[in-house]
Amino acid sequence: MTKILGIDPGRHTGWARISVSPEKRMIVHDFGVTMDLQLIELSDHIRDSDLVVSESFLVRPREARKGAFDYDPMETPQVIGALKLQCRLCGTPIVEQSPSVKPVGYGFARQKYVRGKKGTHAMDALAHAAYYAVKHLQSKPLGL
Repeated sequence: MTKILGIDPGRHTGWARISVSPEKRMIVHDFGVTMDLQLIELSDHIRDSDLVVSESFLVRPREARKGAFDYDPMETPQVIGALKLQCRLCGTPIVEQSPSVKPVGYGFARQKYVRGKKGTHAMDALAHAAYYAVKHLQSKPLGL
């Protein structure tokens, strides 16, 4: 059984725990949202996982030139840094994924993706975990 913790980092960090059985079945255990920017609340989940899959963050030059990040506290990169530290301290490997894989991940998790919809942090985390499970561990999509 491979245990995966999916993370959607930010001010409201979504998380989802899944596993892939030896029969390649995806099992969703639980999910939620935390506002703990250092992710201390998720330490046990990180330690108990075989792998952490997190959405990555890159500053897009066009958006930056428009001022999109002016006076922004950049919480998402802070959370990613805290996550990388927690993973290193726990010895848990971490993989980052582009936000662009979310629509496919939603499909693998049997969810409907709605671009720009607010409050979907836990589902985004599940989408990242599901995408990794199917693409890299040959898991069947959820429900199959």
